[in-house]
Amino acid sequence: MTMCGFGALRRVWSLGLVMLVMGAMGCAQGEFRPGDPFDRQVTLHDAQHRYTVLMRWKHFEKARAFVAVESRGEFAALTKDLEEARFTGYESESPELDEAKESAMVRVTYTLWLPSLPYETEIVEVQTWRRNGMTNDWRVRSTFEDLPKVSAKR
Repeated sequence: MTMCGFGALRRVWSLGLVMLVMGAMGCAQGEFRPGDPFDRQVTLHDAQHRYTVLMRWKHFEKARAFVAVESRGEFAALTKDLEEARFTGYESESPELDEAKESAMVRVTYTLWLPSLPYETEIVEVQTWRRNGMTNDWRVRSTFEDLPKVSAKR
């Protein structure tokens, strides 16, 4: 082979190496999702985070937009017990999708205090997220494990 042939081969090899490295970086950054091509995990993570932050700041009416329509009345009743609470923080698990990528459950622990209590307490919200059909419109149904404890102390 001539020197010109080796130069062309080297350029092709270099280009291939660059493409391989860029592809690997894309996978590492979560850009290539063969098991989740419609980004359902990303959309769920975003919805769950926004809802939880709204709850933490007691923006219950805004958080209600993430609640399943049939559960909104129950949600309003549950959050009524939290109106006097002062949230000081929260800790959330990462949402894990089921195999069909249609539902997920997340446990969130909120730290709060009430004017009637001299110390902080915690309540746990169990968020069950579901989506309808092939949409990425995730809706939550919430239960609070320790809410009766907080309600009784008011």
